[in-house]
Amino acid sequence: MKNPEQKRLETVKQFDKLNFNTNRELNDLVTLTAEVCKVPIAMIALMDKDTQWIKCKVGVDIDSYSRENSFCKYLVDKEEAIVVPDALLDERFVNNPAVTGAYAIRFYAGVPLITSSGIHLGSLCVFDQKPHSFSNRQKEMLTILSKQVMHLMELEMSLKLIEEHNQELLKEKEKTDASERKLRAFFNSSAYCHMLVSRDLEVIDFNKATAIFIKEMYNKQVQAGKCVLDYISPTYKDEFMRCLTRAFRGRRSSRDVLINFGEKGSIWWNVSLEPVKDEYGNIVSVVYNATNINEQKHRIAEITAQNESLLNIAYIQSHEYRRPVASILGLMTLIKEDSCEPFSEYLALMEKAVHELDDKIKNVVTYTEIISSSEHPV
Repeated sequence: MKNPEQKRLETVKQFDKLNFNTNRELNDLVTLTAEVCKVPIAMIALMDKDTQWIKCKVGVDIDSYSRENSFCKYLVDKEEAIVVPDALLDERFVNNPAVTGAYAIRFYAGVPLITSSGIHLGSLCVFDQKPHSFSNRQKEMLTILSKQVMHLMELEMSLKLIEEHNQELLKEKEKTDASERKLRAFFNSSAYCHMLVSRDLEVIDFNKATAIFIKEMYNKQVQAGKCVLDYISPTYKDEFMRCLTRAFRGRRSSRDVLINFGEKGSIWWNVSLEPVKDEYGNIVSVVYNATNINEQKHRIAEITAQNESLLNIAYIQSHEYRRPVASILGLMTLIKEDSCEPFSEYLALMEKAVHELDDKIKNVVTYTEIISSSEHPV
């Protein structure tokens, strides 16, 4: 936990960032203070750990002074004004360099500058090189002026903090806008259709692909705030509502559906509906995603037809072609068994050729079965 002095120094550092030189009201108050107190020197000072920083001033041309030798160091823990009619008669200041040196200060009056939260920042003070008698009325006026100075300083600090906060908000907004632009660009560059649907069945948002598709299919302009059912095929509405209801109950769905678009024909889509939750885990909307898989489905149908053809070829090869080959091989076996003569060279060549033909047919059947199984893995 911060001690009071550490907190005070941090607050002084914050106020030190104010641009006192350009603040006309504060400088006018310092001039008015000198006139009211009938002295040549007046200033607003902030007191940090080692230095008294002189901000607005009149009658003097210094920007800082040692805290150790400062008159105002006695105000850091005070609530009321301090008045020194003659510094040479006050043991606290009689040997102060500001009194014995070139400044030759004799008179001093200062009031602490205290924030609305009770933190001492510094002082509003006046000086003269000759002794003064200081009336209660002047002391009261100096106190009133110090409060006005503090009000203006706090106002300036509030405005500065608001400006800094607005700058931060602007930076965050720029970052958010940049992120949204990137997200929107990605959203619209997607070839898939995306639509955000509210609980009231209203379209919240959609991407470019969705707008193009609806225009092509229904000759409609999709609009946020319209009922999503205006953009759903009549043949798919019942199924869509069942999936949407499940999504609002927290259940995601994804399936391939063949949707009829009337004169435009039927198209295969992979449709998914996913619940969208807010920061508290409540489902507030549903994302409707649709991917055109018509070409993929037709390709699968073509591959299936090709596989069936391959299977038919394999069947024909294994049964129709191998049957006569097997018959020839059987006859040649009988000829060899019945003949007493040595097997002629021609018959031997024929037997070899038939075996080679049989092997090739087997290889074709095996290869066809491998291709068919790879297209439709189990």
